[in-house]
Amino acid sequence: MQMERGEGGIKISRPENVSNLLEHYRPLFVTLALVSIAAGITQFFQVIGEHGWVEIASRDFRLEYSTGILSHINNLSRPAFLFLFADFLLNRKKKILLFLLIIFILILVRQTKYHIIVLLLGGLFLGYMYGQVRITFKKLLIYGLIAYFVFNLSYVIGFSVLGLSHAYSGKVQAFLFNHFFTYMFGGPIAFSRILDSVAFPFYSWQEVVAVPVNISRAVQGDPYMVDIILNDWVDVSNITKYYHSANVFGYFGMLWIYIGSLGTIAYTTVLGALSYLTFFYSHRKNSGIVSQLVHVFIISFLVLSFFGFYFNMLTFWEVLFMILIFPPIYNTYLELKKKSLEKHRILLTDKLSSKG
Repeated sequence: MQMERGEGGIKISRPENVSNLLEHYRPLFVTLALVSIAAGITQFFQVIGEHGWVEIASRDFRLEYSTGILSHINNLSRPAFLFLFADFLLNRKKKILLFLLIIFILILVRQTKYHIIVLLLGGLFLGYMYGQVRITFKKLLIYGLIAYFVFNLSYVIGFSVLGLSHAYSGKVQAFLFNHFFTYMFGGPIAFSRILDSVAFPFYSWQEVVAVPVNISRAVQGDPYMVDIILNDWVDVSNITKYYHSANVFGYFGMLWIYIGSLGTIAYTTVLGALSYLTFFYSHRKNSGIVSQLVHVFIISFLVLSFFGFYFNMLTFWEVLFMILIFPPIYNTYLELKKKSLEKHRILLTDKLSSKG
């Protein structure tokens, strides 16, 4: 990475091999997209067949749609979406746009907002890294409207069970508009409500590193897992017309409650160092796709951390593992294929020479 001082201030170098990277890795990520789409569609209709369309807003639907082997396969769509989003920004291929739309729908029906918002943020960050996205006030306004549209749509899916007229009624839409801004600004207020409580912190580290703990317990056959779905909603407004509540277990709330102030500082320092490390590696002129995807993936979750703590969830680490492992495997496959073709060419040449 290089930093140059110009008339507009310090400019950070961008990767110079973007077109080559997109061309090289496109077959891999298109394949991942196709596999994930097949798994997602199969699981969706399996769950719908069991519960029916009227249960699409139920907790049972969301739970079954987000668990099981097909759900893990569907997670291949995460790295695929990030890559294909940037690919579409650069090349504008209709086939890529179709893949993005299908993945978007399959993730959105989970009705869990962070799943799709993280991917949209990651795609924009990768596009910005590639020089395809420019930040202006107008575009920030557009991105804000898109964020609200996604937020609104995730709730409308559930409300539409009672009819689209109900979902788009003035009363429901006014509630969602208020709820959106509560999501945006209520987190710090909720956190402030617990700072003076003598009940916290717990000083229990297992909830913070739940993924390795739960994997270890699963391997040992222990049925008791550390709960990572932690919510404690508190009132953050005196306005009684709408219920303004926010989750206490945002990034800082979660860490402070379970590992205290010093633990929060230590954890944040390590995560911050990792974020800067991926930033420097991803912005080198000859950086690889792995460092770029890892960086935008981590940063996207950090942006949403005002609302929840996502670094103790299996999805984060599973997708991160996919990003780290699939490009090297793909490169190894291409290298072996190249050697095999070269060997076949040599054998064919020798055979023809012997006949001559």
